[in-house]
Amino acid sequence: MAADKESTMRRVYVLPTELVDRITSFQADMKLQSEVEAARRLLDEALKQRDDAEAITRRFLERLKDTRMMSDIAKDVLVGHPLINQIKINASSISFGMTTGDQVTVFQDGTASMQDRHKQSFNINSEGQLIRDDIPF
Repeated sequence: MAADKESTMRRVYVLPTELVDRITSFQADMKLQSEVEAARRLLDEALKQRDDAEAITRRFLERLKDTRMMSDIAKDVLVGHPLINQIKINASSISFGMTTGDQVTVFQDGTASMQDRHKQSFNINSEGQLIRDDIPF
């Protein structure tokens, strides 16, 4: 319970009535217990649409620091993400493809390799630095 408290933050927002009505309608449609959970899910889905390969990869690598169970991380970070269209699980890596054409492989050692839609390759080292041709960005 204490860990949950540390990973959440209370905020108060003033929203237009019409937006609140749409949130409560979503809550009822999805049979969610609270308006807060409805707003949380809607925000999360909207923000995922803004993700790129680097953001998703960094989120994956950040979670890898806490748990070494790559399949669990894939379930939490990749499965159901609206921009992920392919996931491949290997013994020491997980690869995923995106609707944008980007391809990423995350390795158990906390590094990753990425290839963008233009076939340019990048790496992320274990310190989280983006590297192209061994030159940190």
